[in-house]
Amino acid sequence: MASLQQKSLIATAAIFCCRFTGLLREITYTALFGATGALDAFLTAFRVPNMLRDMFAEGALSQSFTSMMSKEEQTNGPDAAWNLAHRVVSQVASLMIAIVAAGVLLAGFCMQILYPERAVLQTELSESAAALAPRQEVAAEYRGLVRGEDGLQKACLVLDAPLSGLSEQSSVRVDSLSSLHCGERVKLTTLRSGQGKETLRVEPRTFPDLAVDLCRIMWPFILLASLSALSMGALNVFGIFGLPNLASAAFNLTTIAVGIALGWCIDPSFGPDALYGFGIAVLCGGAAQIGVQLPKLRKFGYRPHWDIGLTWKRGRLHFTDPRVRAVWALMIPGAIAAGITQLNVFINTSFALYLPAGAVSALSCAFHLWQLPVALFGVAVGMVVLPTVSRLSLTSEGSGEIPIRLAEALRFVAFFALPSAILLGLWGEEIVSIFFQRGRFNAQASELCGHVLSAYSLGLLGYAGMKVLQPVFMALEKPWAPAGLALVAFAISLALNYTFVRILGLGATWLALTTAFITTLNFLFFFFYLRHLLGGMAGGILLGGLVRIAGAGLILAVFCRLVQFYFFEGFTAWDFWVRFGMMALAGMGAGVVYVVSSLVLRVPELTTLFGKMRGRLSR
Repeated sequence: MASLQQKSLIATAAIFCCRFTGLLREITYTALFGATGALDAFLTAFRVPNMLRDMFAEGALSQSFTSMMSKEEQTNGPDAAWNLAHRVVSQVASLMIAIVAAGVLLAGFCMQILYPERAVLQTELSESAAALAPRQEVAAEYRGLVRGEDGLQKACLVLDAPLSGLSEQSSVRVDSLSSLHCGERVKLTTLRSGQGKETLRVEPRTFPDLAVDLCRIMWPFILLASLSALSMGALNVFGIFGLPNLASAAFNLTTIAVGIALGWCIDPSFGPDALYGFGIAVLCGGAAQIGVQLPKLRKFGYRPHWDIGLTWKRGRLHFTDPRVRAVWALMIPGAIAAGITQLNVFINTSFALYLPAGAVSALSCAFHLWQLPVALFGVAVGMVVLPTVSRLSLTSEGSGEIPIRLAEALRFVAFFALPSAILLGLWGEEIVSIFFQRGRFNAQASELCGHVLSAYSLGLLGYAGMKVLQPVFMALEKPWAPAGLALVAFAISLALNYTFVRILGLGATWLALTTAFITTLNFLFFFFYLRHLLGGMAGGILLGGLVRIAGAGLILAVFCRLVQFYFFEGFTAWDFWVRFGMMALAGMGAGVVYVVSSLVLRVPELTTLFGKMRGRLSR
């Protein structure tokens, strides 16, 4: 376990750099563009290729490839492993080129599905309205919905006063007009929070068009991300876990630098058009992510070689290498199982587009903060566990050790994930304000994003645990059962999201709550099914440690709630450095409370760490 902890900490340090620079990227977006419809369009456009990257490239494809390559390297040596890599890389590149071409062609269709249908406003002023000053909210009489000669639907209204921000491209959602009758009185508003049956929120019609353009620009990112994920998997086989995650940091830093430079060249005031520069920067970042890994790959013997590994016989394609077929056989159900959370986030985006502007941005910012501890511990441990379990599964003696390794890994992850969940849940708004509240991202946006983050935090333990357990199914070559269970969880998620947003009219917080519930449910599915496959999960090792960790977490939660009640009143209105200083002091206090509580309760992970430190000092 010492080796597992050591490698996990190395991966954790590298992933921290990746996630920290990812937060810097999100901070750059929100500071320049705020929680607005323009940034919603960019994030929505990026969500499609990014979801495919999470599901296939950095999820199932990387894991299935790492599992098979680990076994091949263990059995037949490095040369055989690299031959397998050549065929997989060639096939993946060919498939992704086809997906990129299809994505560019279908980008308009994808955005049309995601964005609610809009009707252009056709307005006129009442006789008494001409002398009034423009307002952000005015009363109006609805005159019906017509389709113009250009094919666009137009909502006809007579305004009682001029509406501030109204233009020829202003629009309202068609679904918001479905319950209105001709002659009915409504309110028109350009305020971000405007919603409800009797209030029509006016939006710029250009944002869906912007999303289509940006989606076409960023689609090739899935090709670059897939090749980067295969590079990561190959390096993991040879025990290299730090560099592959630092490659993601290279992506983030390149995206920030190139995006700011190109965005400023396009629009120095960083209006919506500047997002085209950030779209191009995403592709530059994807290329940088591959480039930083190539020297290390060459050191371990990789030489680029095209070998498609397919033949055409009797009217169908056949694999010339059964090992490559095994990679794809694992990848397809693995993509379903691993991608449920990402697919749920994607569906959340489509539902969030029915909410006031900024909901997509709030979900994105909160999700990045939520993913930080998951990536630091859940992903890092899962990354190390995969090749280890793959090798142990080759022998009957090794298979008996798998439950012990998994119990220790889950306990190790819980030790870090539980305090993270408590801090994000209780101090969500305050944490968001530290990271994002600057530029055009104001206190109101911090409040919305903070509530979303608190809802996400309820599923952090389940999400981190799922990241540890899901790769084990790849190693055991048992991917279909968790895929089926994940599909059930996704169906539940879809039903809950539709109920919360389209029927009950609830906000983005409930979308995040659904994600938290589904990830926890998914983890429980994975845990009990894996327990069935392995004949147990070393309950004695797992349960005792978890009870002690929960006790330390309860003490931490009480401390955090008291600090929030007595010291955080009006936090988002303070100057940044005051907020930063107060949060730093509170964070250090929370750390001390958790460590001392863990020592008193004899949490195994902490006592082991202190024991090693004392041993080194005595030597």
